[in-house]
Amino acid sequence: MNARALLALRGEVVEVPAAHGSASVLRGSRSALAVPRSGTPERRAFDRLRAGPADAATLDAVADAGDPLGRARWLLWSRRAIAQGLIEFRHLAADGSILAAFVPVHADAPDLAREPPAPWARVRLSRFAHLARRGDALVLESPIASMRVELSAAAGATVLSFAHSPVARGDDDPRLVADLCAAGLLVEVDQDGTAREDRDPAIAPWEPHDLQLHARSRGGRGDHARGGTFRFAERHPAPAALRHAAGRTGIALPRPDLERLLVDDVPLARAMEERVSRRELAPLDLARLGEFLFRTVRVRRELAAGEGAHGYPRLDRPHAAAGGISELITYLAISACDGVGGGLYRYDPIGHRLELVAPAGPLVSHLLEEARRASGAVAVPPVLVILAADFARLSWKYESIAYALLLKDVGVVYQTMQLAATAMGLGSCPLGGGDSEAFSRAAGTDPLAETSVGELMLGS
Repeated sequence: MNARALLALRGEVVEVPAAHGSASVLRGSRSALAVPRSGTPERRAFDRLRAGPADAATLDAVADAGDPLGRARWLLWSRRAIAQGLIEFRHLAADGSILAAFVPVHADAPDLAREPPAPWARVRLSRFAHLARRGDALVLESPIASMRVELSAAAGATVLSFAHSPVARGDDDPRLVADLCAAGLLVEVDQDGTAREDRDPAIAPWEPHDLQLHARSRGGRGDHARGGTFRFAERHPAPAALRHAAGRTGIALPRPDLERLLVDDVPLARAMEERVSRRELAPLDLARLGEFLFRTVRVRRELAAGEGAHGYPRLDRPHAAAGGISELITYLAISACDGVGGGLYRYDPIGHRLELVAPAGPLVSHLLEEARRASGAVAVPPVLVILAADFARLSWKYESIAYALLLKDVGVVYQTMQLAATAMGLGSCPLGGGDSEAFSRAAGTDPLAETSVGELMLGS
């Protein structure tokens, strides 16, 4: 494919207020950089690049023409633009079509136009790299790579040839392969077939999906949208505060004397010091279960949606929740609780009642047995609290970080429940995993719309 590399701008020039009038800024998806001053050699190089893709030698020659320092200033400015993801590197085929576009996503991205990478003898696709469609582009990226690459079908075939086993670099497109190595998407392989990245003690412990979640939900790497972008606000109305309507028929739960608890309850410091996970649990009764749920996950008040497209209804509960969204739905798989029969129940946090979702049977028994095995307990728990998530509630507002926020919310509820259980003299044990597919079958939910994300055993 004998590709040649060109540089191209990714951002657009806009006017922004400055201390004295206004200033021209090149703005991209994740950063902005002041445009070189008019009349300078580096500005002439910038204008040439703005007119269309160009090779590095052409841009350097334009900057070098009028001022001995012009090229040095241009090199400094372009290096900053690369670091901020405002310049991409394109490999072009002989007919001028784009084979691959390298987009910097991290400040340590190499300058591929001026720093040809040294060749490696044997390479393979990094185990962290993943290939996916984004719009009409085929995108190759990795949470530890400094660049992502938008590929043509031909370049995609070249990448896939390195996926199965170590491959000696061929001569069909050595520059493309070398640039994929420099970007961190292809990695060097030792003679014994071990990738160099797997010998790195900092990298080796990571699973690809864990590192991907970490990188996508934190700042500093990548140019993806992140945070409260309200990406669905213009396409869908805000989801209801509760996925399941409150106030329907069910088992009314006793309410504790909150005024007495505020005066006589165990101090927080004692509850924190005495908190411990307990796996061998005895049955409890409906009154204690009602108090536990009232103290931890009831809705204290409903907050109406604000004005505008970004307004959404919120719920105030005893625990914190991302954006006040409260996307977690509380279910209870009950095997032994005085005052209520066995089965799977959903908690109504407004009406403070239990609604039967599935009677006792093999599906509910499977959930309880999974909890027993996960905890190493001798017997199934009297009550298994299951936290399910209304995924659309979080993703309507948050982008890239929605699932990470969901897991943080689960941790907040875990701690709230364990402290409340300790104060009440109950035993509890949060679990590290559960069977989401089994839960969806028992509860009759669509696993992509609502399914379990956390479990906690509860008993006397």
